[in-house]
Amino acid sequence: MIDGDPLFELQRLAHLAGGRYHVLARSLLLAAVGWLPAFALGLRAHWISGAFIPLHTRFLVAIPVLLWAERFIDERVRAALDSFPGRGIVATGERPRFQALVDEASRQRHSTNVAIAIVVVAFGISALGDLSQHAPRASAAEWWITYVSLPLFRIVLFQWLWRWTVWAILMARISRLHLELSPTHPDLAGGLGFLEPAAISFLSLQVAAGAVVAGRLITGHYADTTDLRAHSQIIIGFALFAIAMVLGPLLFFAPHLLRAKRRGQLEHGALASRHDRLFERRWQREDAGDPLGDPSISSLADLGTSYGPIDRMRPLPIGRRSLIALVVVCAAPALPAVLTRVSLPEMLTRAVKALLM
Repeated sequence: MIDGDPLFELQRLAHLAGGRYHVLARSLLLAAVGWLPAFALGLRAHWISGAFIPLHTRFLVAIPVLLWAERFIDERVRAALDSFPGRGIVATGERPRFQALVDEASRQRHSTNVAIAIVVVAFGISALGDLSQHAPRASAAEWWITYVSLPLFRIVLFQWLWRWTVWAILMARISRLHLELSPTHPDLAGGLGFLEPAAISFLSLQVAAGAVVAGRLITGHYADTTDLRAHSQIIIGFALFAIAMVLGPLLFFAPHLLRAKRRGQLEHGALASRHDRLFERRWQREDAGDPLGDPSISSLADLGTSYGPIDRMRPLPIGRRSLIALVVVCAAPALPAVLTRVSLPEMLTRAVKALLM
């Protein structure tokens, strides 16, 4: 996901990447350029402290998380792609086509045109936004945030949006291949359980984005926007965005999993029926003998146990814990805004009243 990215390679040539991944030097440089001058200019202009919160969350929280996510996500994506042929999920005849899809995704990541477009769009949004306003910028701090800070943050964010787009397109294309899924696999996903760590790793991007959203919601508190319901659209929109990024690429495999479950139920059901008939013919006779220690008893139990994974197969290769983590990340941006509006003693008092009255 990272190696070969033109913007990443530029950072490596500037000795900022420090190898394959290095977070501290790049985070400090971006903070020195995007955060520190704007913060100093804002203090000089006597901005209220709450106005700095979105700037802080972008450069002191979101950008370090996005840079740290490079290694975190890259390792899991690599492992997932290696597992398709390594576990026999991709049929032998489809492996050349699978490799061609991976190579095409690599070329998309290496696109210089996309890197240039990211930079142009990042700075262009500020220019277009300024043209749409009739009043000039009120201070040097606002000018710096508009034309330096925000474009730098957008570049880092857009890089990850493009990487995720490449990942989603690759998953869609792989899902069109002939995949050999095992309905009895203990991961309850036909053998596709290795996709869960890769998919859930993208939650690190939502943590970064959630910090920015939380900063904007808290800023509303300083602007006397005390009604949290006014921000409900932002919270819901962020939640939908997070769910789409994590679960969207996995949805392409849902038809495979549903077909594998139906096939497993039919085939395993037929096998169980045949086994049961043979078992009954053998042991329901008067001269059947002593069943203690006979292996057919164990095979009957094993057959029933093996049907459990088929019956519990999930439509998506993701488990309950990951879904809980997704829900927590979706709800997290609203928590700081709530805490700034309701003190902890008052919150506990309300909880007790709700319980007892």
